[in-house]
Amino acid sequence: MTAGTLALIPGFAPAQAQSPAVPSGCTGGVATNPSVEQGSPPAGYSFNPAAPVPPGTPKSGQPRLSTAGGYQRDGGEYALIATPDKMVSTAYAAMKSVPGAVYTLTGWTAAIDGNLRRADAVEETGLRFYDASDKVVLENKLKVTHAVETDGKLARQEFPPSTAPASATSVRFFAATDRDWVMWDCVHLQVASFAAMAEVRDPASGAWGPTATIEAGTTANYRFTVTNDGTTTLADIKVVAPYCDVKPAPIASLDGGKSATVTCDHKNITEADNGHVSTVTVSSGTLPKKTATTTIKVTPPPAIDEIGEFAWNDVDRNGSQDAGEPGVAGVKVTLKDASGKALGTVTTDAGGKYRFAKLKDGIYQVCFDISALPAYGYTSKDVGDDAKDSDADPATGCTATTTVGPRKRQDLTLAAGLVERTGELGDFVWLDKDKDGLQTRDEIGVPDVKVTLKNADGKEVGSTVSGPDGRYAFEGLRWGSYQACFDVGARQLTRSGAAQYNGTDSAADPATGCTPVTELGAPEDLTRDAGLIEP
Repeated sequence: MTAGTLALIPGFAPAQAQSPAVPSGCTGGVATNPSVEQGSPPAGYSFNPAAPVPPGTPKSGQPRLSTAGGYQRDGGEYALIATPDKMVSTAYAAMKSVPGAVYTLTGWTAAIDGNLRRADAVEETGLRFYDASDKVVLENKLKVTHAVETDGKLARQEFPPSTAPASATSVRFFAATDRDWVMWDCVHLQVASFAAMAEVRDPASGAWGPTATIEAGTTANYRFTVTNDGTTTLADIKVVAPYCDVKPAPIASLDGGKSATVTCDHKNITEADNGHVSTVTVSSGTLPKKTATTTIKVTPPPAIDEIGEFAWNDVDRNGSQDAGEPGVAGVKVTLKDASGKALGTVTTDAGGKYRFAKLKDGIYQVCFDISALPAYGYTSKDVGDDAKDSDADPATGCTATTTVGPRKRQDLTLAAGLVERTGELGDFVWLDKDKDGLQTRDEIGVPDVKVTLKNADGKEVGSTVSGPDGRYAFEGLRWGSYQACFDVGARQLTRSGAAQYNGTDSAADPATGCTPVTELGAPEDLTRDAGLIEP
């Protein structure tokens, strides 16, 4: 049989805290302990002999730590302690120390039957955890119960798992006895533990660390590293990070001494995230959970966004910007935030262009004001291609909201199509029988009277003739200043303005044949009448 210091066993599943399986090779044991085969006393052990030894104690009775054979089937050796009766001698072997780790110990032990029968006998092995002052803060030990004489073998002992206290700085396996002999072999220790580290990447330097400064509107990159600082393979390690947009996948398996890293992102960081502390929780089976945190500082995005486009005269009234259609100058444009608060106002230039620049990331709306241009109205909105159509709601003059930021630094499609307002001017030529300048029911219309339409400069812009009922009309006129002039031939015009030009009198001046210049700023002006009298 082989014997000696602790061997570390792979394959530990912490959720069940299983003891190692027993392969062949070490009689009744698990694996060889090379140090026992390297000399006597066994390598890697320290010995604390009983003292003082009574005078006259023979050499064979002196405290000693040694190795021997005789009970092993493989011809190897086991470790044993001899000591004077009722004087405790102890052997130690330092183990891997991981505060908070779960330790599972298995050993093969035996003693002399006569010693085991003593009620006060000290025949024990186990683990001791020490703090920085070398004080024992936890002890997990079992009394040796197997008498080697019964079968000529050592017997397996399984210790309950123990969790290393946070104050522990060292761990030692020990064997102690107060009479010849305590024997042990094939001691195996499983250490189940992991450490968790969380980091966030600083975009400016590219470095990973516990803190980072990130610009609003961008993405925070996180990295979580799990290190198996024990000796056994961990399985199904879960990484829970609520701040991640996508849940990190579990780590299926991680061998002792190895590390694994998972990453995740949180997109579209906002200024409200400034100072956010992100906590990640890592778990594996029944081991204590570990947490780690990162903190981000969020800076406002640079004011580099732009919004704009232009206002144009939609000559063909199709709601789309066509070649040759001119811009409209002097349109007031107001920029508003998502709450409707006005942030600034500009006026379209000679080409109808406008622009709001150096904007922060956010949600905006543009409102056009054409109150200073009464001759214009709005064309239809959103008729097709957003880059060419009108975005202004005819009822309000405002566009829908638009968002600018990392994904879209410019929105130069917010246009307003304007159409010139039109109206109708007319409308009646009649025979004023009683020559009072007022229209009465028995007075009839006069057909075929030529009517010429002139603008404020006296330039002719159209002509027509009165119909069979004396009616005439100029339709589709742009808003502006006009006058109607009548060619009455041999007839004369009755007096004008008898009813203050309210549509029941004659508006044509008998001397000039023309009405006064009138401002067409409504859908129609049907008061431009002419009363005729026979010579």
